[in-house]
Amino acid sequence: MLRRMADADDVIKGAGRFFKKLGSVVADTSKTVATQVAATSKQVTGLGRGSVKLELDQTKVAPGGQIKGRITLALTEPVAAKRLVVTLRARQRIVTIKRGEGAKGVSATHADVFQFDKELAPSQTFEKDKVYELVLDIPPDALDLKPQPANASPLADVARTVVSAFNPSAGPIEWQVIGRLEIAWGRDLSSEVDIVVAP
Repeated sequence: MLRRMADADDVIKGAGRFFKKLGSVVADTSKTVATQVAATSKQVTGLGRGSVKLELDQTKVAPGGQIKGRITLALTEPVAAKRLVVTLRARQRIVTIKRGEGAKGVSATHADVFQFDKELAPSQTFEKDKVYELVLDIPPDALDLKPQPANASPLADVARTVVSAFNPSAGPIEWQVIGRLEIAWGRDLSSEVDIVVAP
């Protein structure tokens, strides 16, 4: 029995069927890859996951007082995270002016004065639109706090105290409350509010 030789139309039809099957496989694979890339980018960058909203009942408080508020998880979908934590932090801005041969400029850094972390919820899958209440105690000696030195030498402390009394580059103590959803292997979602600690 002799096989009929395929004419040009048959070859084109066969090629069309082949490429149609190939196209559907490529399309399915592309959709899968796109879904995985989107999920990975959400995990790494935090984009598209939503946000954490921190609200405080008051932003001015006296030493020894309390700050009350809430953290709302404005998430687009449930998120597996290590914990939800709120931080009370005090820092002092220090501006350094560089002078000398060829080296001129201004740089600003922060020196930590106080930090207290309070866990509001442990590791779990956090649901969207869930609200967590918070209460933080302000230290009674909040107005007397100083930056912690890198090396704890009594002589260095005295020298720093004398220099800071005459150094206008050290700014006031800045207080903040920070709400943070800590995500393993990804960018944390956070929100912060500046507060004033004054008598």
